[in-house]
Amino acid sequence: MGQNLEAMNKPRPRAELLYELVRTRNIVAIKALCEEGASLEWADSKGKTPLIVACMNHKLFDVAKTLIELGANVNAYSPGRHAGTPLHHAAKRGLSQSVKLLLSHGANVLVRDDDSQTPLDVARINGHTGIVREIEKSICYFSGWLREFYGPGFLEALMPQLLSRKIWVVVIPWGSSNSTMPHKMELVIYPDLQKAQPRTVIALWKAKIEEPKFQQKDPAVIIFDQPTGTRNTLTAPLEGDKQQLQQLYNACIGIPPVTPPPVPTQTSTPEAAPQTDESGTYSGWGVPDSGPVGSTTQHAQTSDNVSPSAPPIPEDLDGASVTNDVKDEGSSSSCAICFVAPIEGACMPCGHMAGCMACLNEIKAKKGVCPICRRKINRVVRIFAV
Repeated sequence: MGQNLEAMNKPRPRAELLYELVRTRNIVAIKALCEEGASLEWADSKGKTPLIVACMNHKLFDVAKTLIELGANVNAYSPGRHAGTPLHHAAKRGLSQSVKLLLSHGANVLVRDDDSQTPLDVARINGHTGIVREIEKSICYFSGWLREFYGPGFLEALMPQLLSRKIWVVVIPWGSSNSTMPHKMELVIYPDLQKAQPRTVIALWKAKIEEPKFQQKDPAVIIFDQPTGTRNTLTAPLEGDKQQLQQLYNACIGIPPVTPPPVPTQTSTPEAAPQTDESGTYSGWGVPDSGPVGSTTQHAQTSDNVSPSAPPIPEDLDGASVTNDVKDEGSSSSCAICFVAPIEGACMPCGHMAGCMACLNEIKAKKGVCPICRRKINRVVRIFAV
């Protein structure tokens, strides 16, 4: 009896007190205990650290942000039935803000839980479409709209537009987060951006990939999926868009984009509606809500539907000198449309330096969208490399 009383009166470790303060949202007390040397990595009987607990409840977002700022491990792992990192737990519950916070602080997307599932797998299974888009954006080598041929091969050349459909494609790494070997790549196809579950997943390391024949009018990347015996023919949404097709091919063979897709760093941004193209179709600029499929709420989180090759040019720049080397903005200094003239123009407002003035003005008049990102072109400005 005396031993039980002694145990009850024994002061608990500071780390355990800090863990218990998480649910009370007492940020001041948490900071005070941390300054006194309390560990941020104390785990309960189920292996959950303070940060994991904070990433399981949307009301504890400010606590999670504080813990990360204090130095908590964003990749702490809890084993067992409800295994995973903070990112696993936030993705499972559809906590969009927490997912963006963790990604912006370097959370490892490739960690697998005890069921061999990554945070992306967990988000897909639970139907959190916006979180699927957010995680894919943070790791993809390519993402964007493409056309997929689905008819008999001999008809592709005769009726390409009638026998093709619009799809959303991402190419992402697959494999262990601790591997020192080059990443294996996976191509994922969605019928549209409202789907959390992909329609097709192709293990590219098991596939035969044919390089596009760019001398053709409408070249394509042909992928023969050997395990299933299926042939996939993918081409750019705009006929003859060779630059986007080259980016797709490079991603499929494991070449990272020159400029990786941006990872969000703002944890609280004003809401804005997703952008659409001239036909009213969602263009990928802005991530749908992370709730289950069918949710109508939208969050303002801008994402490029292909890896950007140039930073945006200021809106007030019109014909002024731009002091940066155009050759660094892509794999070539030649126009991405005609492949002959030098790059000399930029699409506004996206700022992509994509081609010569003649080609860009023609695209603006006919298609009206940037050949890199598909955003509507308001004007084309001449640029000067000095």
